[in-house]
Amino acid sequence: MARETVVNPPQELANEHTLLAQKYAGYLVGHPYRQTQMTTLVTVDRQKSWREPSVVADDCIFCARLTDEEAERRVLGYQYQIDVETTRLKHKHFDAWLVSGSSDIPEPGVATSKANLRRFCELFQDMPTARRPKGWNTRPLPFFKLPLRLKRKLCIEWNHLYIGWLSSNTDVQYDFERHEFYREVPDSQEDEQEGC
Repeated sequence: MARETVVNPPQELANEHTLLAQKYAGYLVGHPYRQTQMTTLVTVDRQKSWREPSVVADDCIFCARLTDEEAERRVLGYQYQIDVETTRLKHKHFDAWLVSGSSDIPEPGVATSKANLRRFCELFQDMPTARRPKGWNTRPLPFFKLPLRLKRKLCIEWNHLYIGWLSSNTDVQYDFERHEFYREVPDSQEDEQEGC
């Protein structure tokens, strides 16, 4: 008998995921983003105009299931991760806003709400303060504003990353209902791991 265990993709795959997203972020500013070779600094290359990537879906298991709704869901999930990273040091302000009773809170009292975090960013990122007269130094790019055709293209490129990763990790599978990677672990092997 076997049991499924969730598998988290490696950081390298997440890094590639982000590099692909940078390619599409250029649409939001009209110029491509680039990462300098010696640092992790990402800048806008204002000398070039942004060009839409030419991407075509194939019959891979992810592309075959990619619907407009799925593309929206995945890009919103990515947006949430960006919002989380951008507001990491602002958690006290976010928590205070959540309990403030403001009518601007989409889901009152729900700290893990994607909608709440997104609304917090929208309301406060441009608000001047004494320390930051121009608003936040780091603002989350609004990936959710990409047109659907670009969201689909981005997801297709992410799909091909996943297929490449799965092909080199043949014991890993994907559950489309739970949106999780997993592997089956025989009960005897699981018992050995728990004893360690």
